[in-house]
Amino acid sequence: MALVRASAAFRLLLSSPPTTTAAAAPALSVPLHLPRLLPSWPRPSSIQPALAVSAPPSVISLPGLLADLWDSVLRAVPKKKTSHMKKRHRQYAGKALKDLTELNKCSGCGRVKRAHVLCPYCVASIKDFWKTGSKPKESEA
Repeated sequence: MALVRASAAFRLLLSSPPTTTAAAAPALSVPLHLPRLLPSWPRPSSIQPALAVSAPPSVISLPGLLADLWDSVLRAVPKKKTSHMKKRHRQYAGKALKDLTELNKCSGCGRVKRAHVLCPYCVASIKDFWKTGSKPKESEA
């Protein structure tokens, strides 16, 4: 009987136009009784903890177990402060410089330079020219 009333109230909710406010929505006055609707579910009294272990009190000694754990915790503490050098070794380990594979020949002076980077020798000669106001030095390639 309760199931019929609940399904009728549900049909009423579905057939009514949607409302924008929560106060305008019709309230369900039909209480749902889950034990009657779902009799195959276990009752709360029959549910037991999943990790229930029964052992005689003489087998498990709680103070002894805690003492062993406490000793291992105390041994895991560092004895001295980590030095600055060891911190830096750890921080920069495995971060070596990468090999340069993008190398080109400078079209101005003929020396080797990195690709997509100005030639440092040509830039230095241009700076020198601007500072002195004279003819730039010829590069010896």
